[in-house]
Amino acid sequence: MKYILRFYFVVLCVLTIWSPLMAQDHLSEDINDIPEPMIFDLVRELGARKGELEINVLAEFPLNNASSRHIEWAPEIEYAIWDNFAVEFELPIEDDTLEALKAALQYTFGKSKSGNFIHGVQFMVEKIRSTDKWDLSLLYIPAYRFNATWSILAMLGLRQQLGSDSQNKTTTLLLNATIFAEISKRVTLGLEFNNSDPGNFDEEEELELLAMPQVHLEFSEHWSLQTGIGCEFGASKVNVTGAIRMIAEF
Repeated sequence: MKYILRFYFVVLCVLTIWSPLMAQDHLSEDINDIPEPMIFDLVRELGARKGELEINVLAEFPLNNASSRHIEWAPEIEYAIWDNFAVEFELPIEDDTLEALKAALQYTFGKSKSGNFIHGVQFMVEKIRSTDKWDLSLLYIPAYRFNATWSILAMLGLRQQLGSDSQNKTTTLLLNATIFAEISKRVTLGLEFNNSDPGNFDEEEELELLAMPQVHLEFSEHWSLQTGIGCEFGASKVNVTGAIRMIAEF
């Protein structure tokens, strides 16, 4: 656990070292777009423009220990109501059971004068259907583009659980960092690190780390795909997980 937290602390320091240089200018049309993580995606890209619409489906499936694990998938719709402000509605499903109802808001604050640094905030609310539990999450999202190829994005925040069925531990960390290499206009490689079970509020359980290498393929202006195979590292076992996200943008 301590090594995971040290990793995210270093990422946060790297991303925020440019903060004193940051200007709260209006986002321009020539913003250097930074890709989205596959497992923990954004509500549209940072700096979304009014009218942007995205429909996507993420599926995660076990590649080992399948008897004790489930296929998790989630269709979602994202829409930018105004410039820099987008909303999302998602249906998390486990096998063939609808587990929760989820909604999110995301606002982009601004970018640096160079256009390389951009940051925003995301708020999520999730109602667990089978119990009286509500998960409220707030994340800060800094991102930095080093050059035409390399960029990095982090999501750092907390999740608070409410409701009569809440566990004794009601607050947990949300940590995500992804490094991207855009090798062509249509192909991007990524390496995403994520605490893989942010909804686990059991005090006796430590955070698990998911490392997910991934490839993003852009087929056209409207259609793209993200896929990868990664490992979840726990205290006593390693789970191998495959994932795929199909995306339609309008």
